[in-house]
Amino acid sequence: MADGFVPEVVVSNRLEKAKAEIFSYIESNAEAIDENFASFFGNVVTILDRAGVPITNQVYDEFIDAIVYRVFTVSKRAGDVRFLNRACDIACGMKRKKERKAGVHLAAAAKLMKIGMPLAAAAYLQPYRKHDTAVGCWYAYCHYILYKDGSNEPGYSVAERWNYLKSARQYMEELGQLRPGLQRLARGELEQDPWLAEPFWMMIFLATEWMPDNRWYLEIGILRAKQENNTVALVKMLQIGLIRFPGDILFYREAYHLKFEQGDLGDALGLIRDMLQKFPDDPEPVYYGLRTALYLPREAEFNEFRRLADERKMPGHVLCLIDYAYAFLRGRRGQAALCLEEFRRKYPSLNYYSDLLGFATAETTVRPDGVNRAIFTSIDHFCKRMLKIGET
Repeated sequence: MADGFVPEVVVSNRLEKAKAEIFSYIESNAEAIDENFASFFGNVVTILDRAGVPITNQVYDEFIDAIVYRVFTVSKRAGDVRFLNRACDIACGMKRKKERKAGVHLAAAAKLMKIGMPLAAAAYLQPYRKHDTAVGCWYAYCHYILYKDGSNEPGYSVAERWNYLKSARQYMEELGQLRPGLQRLARGELEQDPWLAEPFWMMIFLATEWMPDNRWYLEIGILRAKQENNTVALVKMLQIGLIRFPGDILFYREAYHLKFEQGDLGDALGLIRDMLQKFPDDPEPVYYGLRTALYLPREAEFNEFRRLADERKMPGHVLCLIDYAYAFLRGRRGQAALCLEEFRRKYPSLNYYSDLLGFATAETTVRPDGVNRAIFTSIDHFCKRMLKIGET
């Protein structure tokens, strides 16, 4: 490579290949690795050092985290806290930034939670519980499980059972006040582990019961559900939100988009009409009516919302684009061209966008669904920015 430059994709591919080979080795040699953890990680470091590509400190350390997570997953000795502490110390010592311990400690905590050692898991989670919503939920979950199921671990006290429940609630309440983001610490293998979604959802749903006035639990639940494509959880979050916070457009927005993406345009229209009544001065429901009517077979609904948009003085450049999208998606090429020309003439400062639309649709006699979808998505995003409508 010129001047020693190595594209990021080359580095990523090389590391993914190395990771797959190491994972395969781990699956077949779990007991040997348990017996000589230090030697194994010394070999991992050698592989990284000989990879032949430049590796940033963060990528290097996250590679170590991924290997640790897989080792702990198959380890037969991970229930021995002394062994686990020693293994964590060795793994952290192999990192370039040895103070970056979170990934290793969270891997240990995940293993301990899975094998029914919540007390030991909580000790690993405690330093990180305020910095990542998932980690905070796991920490509270450990205390809730101590209340619900108990534990055979040293240090567990049956007499403290109700205090564990009190602690779980306290930690979730604290999390709802701090409001950390997702995937700040729980990334990579942790993020992809489906088992770890269960304690997150258990505590989020409990928090909506314990602290019903704090809408943040619903917001973070909606965000996580969309990331996971977890429709069941998303619907439950929205149902709670719509009932509990009927004056908050966020939950109507999310419910509308869910119905629209599922193709339930009738239900989507019902939500829009509810929004028009609850938020009569907001352009958002009118815009949703327009974007939905683009896909309805009858013209009556489009004309209805187009009239409402005029009455509420929706910006002209937005309406021009909506008229263009309506004609384009119905295959009316002549009408679409006229709408685009009017947009160019009236709003020359936005010609960069009209030129892009013209280029994307030029000389196309057949409109594949992919092209139609791309044009709709582009115009939709543009109009939402112009109207300052919140993204979902």
